[in-house]
Amino acid sequence: MAVDTDTDARNETSHAYVDRRLIAGSAVLVTGGLLVCMVGATMGAVAVLGACRRYVAHLQESPRHLARRRLRQVRSATTAGVGAWQEYDRQPRLDQGPVRS
Repeated sequence: MAVDTDTDARNETSHAYVDRRLIAGSAVLVTGGLLVCMVGATMGAVAVLGACRRYVAHLQESPRHLARRRLRQVRSATTAGVGAWQEYDRQPRLDQGPVRS
């Protein structure tokens, strides 16, 4: 009994066949979707940046001056807090008696 190797070879290769038109079509669709996504992200970024610029333009005080003022406030509050802690440590405790220097 002889085995027909031609039909077996054709059957195996038919299972490994990839439709190149489907692959090309999917690549085109994915590329188009990515381009649409990038355009949408760019439009959103432009809208957010424009809104931020309008917000800053309508502020009564520039962000630089506001940041400097807040930094001065933080420094003075920190200094006051440190002074209060140091003064608290210098106070005599009722259970320890008077503090000797």
